[in-house]
Amino acid sequence: MLTFMAKDIFIIDDKKELVDTLRNLFIDQDYDFKTVSTDDLEIALKNIPSMIIIDEDNIEKDIIELTSIIKSNEDNSITPVIIISSNYEKEHRVKVLSNSVIYYILKPIYEQYLYHTVINIINLLEVNRRVSPLTGLPRKCSNTSRDEKKAFE
Repeated sequence: MLTFMAKDIFIIDDKKELVDTLRNLFIDQDYDFKTVSTDDLEIALKNIPSMIIIDEDNIEKDIIELTSIIKSNEDNSITPVIIISSNYEKEHRVKVLSNSVIYYILKPIYEQYLYHTVINIINLLEVNRRVSPLTGLPRKCSNTSRDEKKAFE
């Protein structure tokens, strides 16, 4: 399994109900789940989390407004966002997903689905951080390897 450098995962949940579930679910992982209220979001976003999970049922703000705040923050524009909600309305889910949300997970939470979704996103982030966007080679490759790759293009 890949190890991930930044392990802060913010849970936006004004009622603070989701964090215990996640901590228990990820007890074998070294992630730091931090509960953030919608009122403290601007302050929290200065810390640039690895991922943000929002319990839509337990927030005071509109979910579209909240995700817009997150995505408009320059440092967090690419931070993966997962929404957990009991809203089954298809139009609502599409509207939320079209606002740069990565996943929309319906309640009741199927814990293994949530677990593997988070793990897969974290692993993907780790791989993306280890690969150079310019050459497609691992960042630790020597210049010789990069030159050889360019010669074959």
